Amino acid sequence: MTVEHVNIPPHPLPPSPPLLRVENLSLRHLSRAGPTTILSDVSFALGRGEILGIIGESGAGKSTVGNAILGLLAPEFQQTSGTISFDGKAFNAMTAGEREALRGKRISAIFQDHTASLDPLMSVGAQVQETCLAVDPSLSRRAARARAIDLLARVGIPEPERRYGNYPHQFSGGQRQRIVIAIALAGSPDIIIADEPTSALDATVQKQVLQLLRTLVDETGVSVILVTHDMGVISEITDRVLVMKKGQVVEADATVIILDQPRHDYTKKLLAAVPRLRIPAQVATAEDKVADRNGPDGSGAPDDAGVPLLVAEGISKEFSPQGFQWGLGLGLGRKRPSFGLSDVGIRLPRGTITGIVGESGSGKTTFGRILAGLDSAHHGRIVIGEQSYEAASSGRRSGLLGRVQMIFQDPSVSLNPRMTIGETLEESIRFGAEAGSRDKPIAETAAMMMDRLGLARSLSSRHPHQLSGGQKQRVCIARALLAKPQIIVADEPTSALDVSVQAEIVTLLKETIAGEDMTMVFISHDLAIVQTMCSAVYIFKNGRVEDFGSSDFIFSHSDNAYTRSLIAARPERFTC
Repeated sequence: MTVEHVNIPPHPLPPSPPLLRVENLSLRHLSRAGPTTILSDVSFALGRGEILGIIGESGAGKSTVGNAILGLLAPEFQQTSGTISFDGKAFNAMTAGEREALRGKRISAIFQDHTASLDPLMSVGAQVQETCLAVDPSLSRRAARARAIDLLARVGIPEPERRYGNYPHQFSGGQRQRIVIAIALAGSPDIIIADEPTSALDATVQKQVLQLLRTLVDETGVSVILVTHDMGVISEITDRVLVMKKGQVVEADATVIILDQPRHDYTKKLLAAVPRLRIPAQVATAEDKVADRNGPDGSGAPDDAGVPLLVAEGISKEFSPQGFQWGLGLGLGRKRPSFGLSDVGIRLPRGTITGIVGESGSGKTTFGRILAGLDSAHHGRIVIGEQSYEAASSGRRSGLLGRVQMIFQDPSVSLNPRMTIGETLEESIRFGAEAGSRDKPIAETAAMMMDRLGLARSLSSRHPHQLSGGQKQRVCIARALLAKPQIIVADEPTSALDVSVQAEIVTLLKETIAGEDMTMVFISHDLAIVQTMCSAVYIFKNGRVEDFGSSDFIFSHSDNAYTRSLIAARPERFTC
């Protein structure tokens, strides 16, 4: 394997001696098909109190570097050369006990999937307390509890003493990620390896988590290795950056130099693929604002035909919290239900893409699942064409399933682990809207869709666990497109993709929706992608539609405070 290199002039390194040094690290993966090189001569150093970013596309070896440092590589990974040294001592010179003592205490990790990192059967406080006791057995349980509450407070969990006994499902996605950070800090580590810690978070929560990491570094002196494919995250908090491609470091330098003066063509390609949020500088007149909000048909969404394909009206859904509370003078009583959605309505013009944006907990995904017939509401109705459906009925009974397909945010749990990729795609064709009317063999149709999405045909014989996160998401997109539905609900379909692949998928989705007379609901926290893809945008907040209008209006002229706060959370470097 050969990757084109450029001559990289000397660049600033951490003060000597560094806390961590990786020198000429090479790894290969052993399989029945033969050995495959995963890392090739990777070298870098990490200073104390420094945030080092590692950027690159899926398969570049970013996460493998982090797992090698943590000692979490599977047995089939074999180190062929190089050394990893911590605080001046090489790992291969340590005993097994010494290496084990480092993991979790002096070197800890924050993983991408905060849901999988937390035990759903334990309260979050107990999980933080358990980690405190594991890294410092001399602590009493009372002292460990006090430290756990202090850590929850440090990472910004409101009312930490009261919420100590709450379970993971009772927190938002951003709060769960903060709890994972608290667990990583339990041993007062010297190094935290954060693998895509913000990829599933909305813009405002992402900014809060990044600011939290920066504050923790400044206050405690902990060093961070931040593994990500998001250039916006890199631009926000890192001090230095490694750019990796196919297991090699192709460029390394201070963040400002990488972003402003990249030397390698691959780095330039990554930067060019980052979506930019376009905010015009000119001031609009009142007449311009009214026209942009309403769109040509007066609905807030452009529609040449003037007749929407889908109308959702009065969608409401309540969530009854678990447990009981004392009523005022009435003894033990039920907690009041909270509204996941409250009287939500939208209109989807035929053949267009409509965006839904909002913070975690705003009701975006719940609404998307109701549209797809995967969840029911308590009130409301959905009209597709001339057919009306009661939203309080399940999709299987009401007929929504089949007319609406969904692309889920987490591809790992939406693919059948026992089916090969080819079987998954062929099943979608076989039971899709045009089953029995296709003029090409099913296998050939599936293979052609794999070609369009940049998936090698050789992957058709593999199972989901043998694919990267980005590859699995492309399979989910292919499955939805092959079913030929009237409407696709896409819930964060690009959040797990690299910026270059993301740009390709966005182009493909736009072309497919326009060319095959489909309609799409695009749920995302990435405003730049929403602006690129969507003709109309609905802003959700606390289960209600806070703002809506054409894309031009929302991003250029809306004076809604919440909308402007979402736009302001976008990294300034990638706003134009």
